[in-house]
Amino acid sequence: MDDQQIVSSLPCFHDLTFAEFQRLFGPWAPYDPPAVAHLFAEAAFPWWIGGGWAVEAVTGNCREHEDIDVVVLRRDLPQVRGHLAGFHLWSAHRGTLAPLLPGTDLPPDHEQLWVRRDAYSPWVLDVLLTPAEGEDWLYKRDHRLRRPLAEVGFVATDGLRYLRPDVVLLFKARLARAKDAADFDTLLRWLDAEAKSWLATALDLTEPGHPWIDRLREPPAAPSD
Repeated sequence: MDDQQIVSSLPCFHDLTFAEFQRLFGPWAPYDPPAVAHLFAEAAFPWWIGGGWAVEAVTGNCREHEDIDVVVLRRDLPQVRGHLAGFHLWSAHRGTLAPLLPGTDLPPDHEQLWVRRDAYSPWVLDVLLTPAEGEDWLYKRDHRLRRPLAEVGFVATDGLRYLRPDVVLLFKARLARAKDAADFDTLLRWLDAEAKSWLATALDLTEPGHPWIDRLREPPAAPSD
């Protein structure tokens, strides 16, 4: 049996319970944002922290984190692999995991890498690859949606770089998990008029009819007396 047959015979990790996943693939012990910042301090490519940690960076409200998302540009993948040469990288694609061995190419439709030191160590990072063109960030699910790279992130009060909350919510909109709905409810009051308008327009294009659109376009509540 070759490597591809072994990978294809593994169960989809989305179908596993947490305990089953850990028995098969090993545990997660994700870095926190300061550890990510230390790891990428000398990186020669842009990166941002996304997901739930970006939500927390905006609101200041602590929440549980199963992992940590680090977003990089797909075109910077060779530099990313070089920077993480001391780690094992695995491609997470459609519920399957496969090692990305040195000297092998990542298939063009694969866009997520799990990172750990070795097979005896826990997973520490979830690296997300995002497309770009020139100085524009492109939404991976619909390249008609783009914005300047300089506008996709922000520096939080801890001095670290995170994805903007409206960009984070765009990715969460399609997932429609309970925690994504909770994050939208939490972040809505933190979005300014420009961010609400951008996200509503983006959802009109990519997720027409999404229930968040009307809420984003609701007029602000009148101040109480």
